[in-house]
Amino acid sequence: MSKLAIDGGTPVRTDPWPARLQIDDREINAVMELMQATKAGGAFDRYGGVHVDEYEVKFAEAVGTRWATGMSAGTAAVHSALGALRLEPGTEVISSPITDQGAVMPVVAQGCIPVFADASPECMNMSPEGIRAKLTDRTGAIICGHIAGIPCEMDEIMAIAKERDLFVIEDCAQAHGATYGGKVVGSIGHLGAYSLMSGKHTVAGGQGGMVTTDDEELYWNAKRFADRGKPFNSEVGSNLFLGLNYRMTELDAVIGKVQLTKMMDIADRRRAFVYKLKDEIADLQAFSVCWYPEKSDPAWWFLLIRIHVDKLTCDKATAVQAIQAEGIPMGMNYGAIATKAHWLQERSAFGRQSQFPWDCVWPDGDWEWALDVPNAWAADENHMRMGVHECCDEQSALDTAEALRKVEEAYRA
Repeated sequence: MSKLAIDGGTPVRTDPWPARLQIDDREINAVMELMQATKAGGAFDRYGGVHVDEYEVKFAEAVGTRWATGMSAGTAAVHSALGALRLEPGTEVISSPITDQGAVMPVVAQGCIPVFADASPECMNMSPEGIRAKLTDRTGAIICGHIAGIPCEMDEIMAIAKERDLFVIEDCAQAHGATYGGKVVGSIGHLGAYSLMSGKHTVAGGQGGMVTTDDEELYWNAKRFADRGKPFNSEVGSNLFLGLNYRMTELDAVIGKVQLTKMMDIADRRRAFVYKLKDEIADLQAFSVCWYPEKSDPAWWFLLIRIHVDKLTCDKATAVQAIQAEGIPMGMNYGAIATKAHWLQERSAFGRQSQFPWDCVWPDGDWEWALDVPNAWAADENHMRMGVHECCDEQSALDTAEALRKVEEAYRA
């Protein structure tokens, strides 16, 4: 057995990890064409332009929905999807236990209350059992985040929603091109919300978002909400309801249109890396690619590696350090457990002393149950996080497998 690099041996990989090359001349040319058109009197804003409209149509086609409407950010997309539902204040919204706060803050901004479904310890997504445990008579919607690009168990989630007459919003921020049952995520729930910020599979400039749906009323409501409640497709002559300015720009859209043509190739190349690695480490006892639903094909925004510390003589931190020393970019965990956020723990949303909306619905202060997600903490502890992208090649997968094998052999229990 070769000596571990952490102990002075030769690392498995000495070459730098592949850099992600997200754009090429196609995006640059698209931006320059827009600049020239704007110089000649064209529009940067979607009003007077054509690119946002075209991007929305193409995005809906790519996802497989009837409609899509562009936003300024992924948080704006979640907020506009919620705004489209027209939920009453105080409505409880089942939320993902592990997610970015941008998927949670819009709930409170709408005067609703996030109630966190627990995860499976084998996956960071909310579980159907976790959802059922948090349902009450006040539940109105479910926001299910496809974390790491792994689709949630959508058949079960949609069945729960149908039983209880609930809306489902798919948070697809990390799952561009992922499929479940042959359908692209964002086309299964009542609404889908995409983030298009820099670093995601596909981008619309530095920021951007998109809402997708097959429901015409929800489509118009989302579009209205994202433009201050404007009366699109309505005979009313003034703004219909409260909304914000979340409009996408023409500059976002010209970049986004080019990126959209790459979406499935990006997802496929990431899948090729992960499935090669999965095959190469199938016989290992301490490490494996994380669980995902059998009928899903994840898009892998990052990779979760399951670690079984009971199969090792070292702890997780030591194993991670040893893998890193072999030249593999492995992290301890994801860490984005939503309920540990300070603002949620303190119910700090509106004003300095108010605990609105929590204290209006639960005046006795009994709200800790809504934050109780023990399996989410276990899932974070059970997994390591590895940065992967479409430029990670077969050799990168082989090197990762060799490093994991080397570490397991050195620390095998």
